[in-house]
Amino acid sequence: MKQYRIRRASASPPLNGDASAGPWPQADALKIDEYPWYTAGAKQATAVRALYDDEALYLQFLCEDRHIFAEVTELNGPVCKDSCVEFFATIEPDRRPDYFNVEFNCCGTRLGKWGSQRHGRKDITPAQAERIEVATSVPGPTKADSPNDDGWWLAVKLPLDLLSEFTGVRVRPASGTRWRGNFYRCGGRSDPQLACWNIIEWARPDYHRPEFFGEIVFE
Repeated sequence: MKQYRIRRASASPPLNGDASAGPWPQADALKIDEYPWYTAGAKQATAVRALYDDEALYLQFLCEDRHIFAEVTELNGPVCKDSCVEFFATIEPDRRPDYFNVEFNCCGTRLGKWGSQRHGRKDITPAQAERIEVATSVPGPTKADSPNDDGWWLAVKLPLDLLSEFTGVRVRPASGTRWRGNFYRCGGRSDPQLACWNIIEWARPDYHRPEFFGEIVFE
C-alpha cells in the first residue's frame, strides 16, 4: 500500500498550475502511474500535489495529454468519459466504510458523491458544488482533440466545512489524521488512460474499489 503525506500549507495556495508558486513546493508530488488495465497507447504522466489548512484541502493536478477532450457540462454527469482527474477518500477508515469521490473534467465540470458502495451514492447539490473552487488551463465549456494538445492543469480548493456538510462527518484533519484514498486519471475519448496512484488488482476497470485505497496521512 502506498502512502502520501499531506503537509499543512504555510499560506493559502494559489489555484494555478505552477508547482513552484506560493506554498506548492512544500507538497510532495504524487504520481498517478499505475495502469492496471493497460492495453495500448502512451502512458502519459500525471502529478498531484496536496496541501491543507484550517479552511480547506487543496489539490493541484498536472497532466500530460496529447488528446485533451471534454463534452460533459452538467453537474454530476459522466466526467470520467472526458479528460478527467479524480480523488476518492474514506474519512474515517476505522469507523465507517463511506467514502467521497470528487471528479473534474479538464474544463472544470464537477462531480461529487458520497456513500459506502458503488451504487446508491448521494449526489452533491448545485449549491454545494459551487463552493468548490476550481481553476483550469482549459477554458471550456467543452474541448475537442487538437494536434497541438500537450497537457493541462487543474487546481481545486475543497472547503472543509463543505465536506462536513456533504458527508455528515466532521472533517477537520490535523497532524496525525489518517484517511484512505486513491487518485485517478481518465484520458478521454482518444486515449482513455485509466491510471491510478495505488494499484487496483481487479480484472476490469473499476475505480470504486476502496479495498485498494492507499494511506493518506496529514502532517
